[in-house]
Amino acid sequence: MSDNQTGNNADADAVAARRRALAEALRSGEDVVVTPSGEVEFQSEAEEQGHTAIQVPNGKLARKG
Repeated sequence: MSDNQTGNNADADAVAARRRALAEALRSGEDVVVTPSGEVEFQSEAEEQGHTAIQVPNGKLARKG
């Protein structure tokens, strides 16, 4: 396997792990932030970068039942 493929696999694994972590955060009721560019971040990350957040009332977003 070439170095480029190894790097791509590592990137893909990191992205998949982040998606799983964000999905779990949403399922467990933790706050997440959607940045102006459309990226989803943990609230602590958004605060570190100076992004502001809105609060969506419970029950207003669809969730897997």
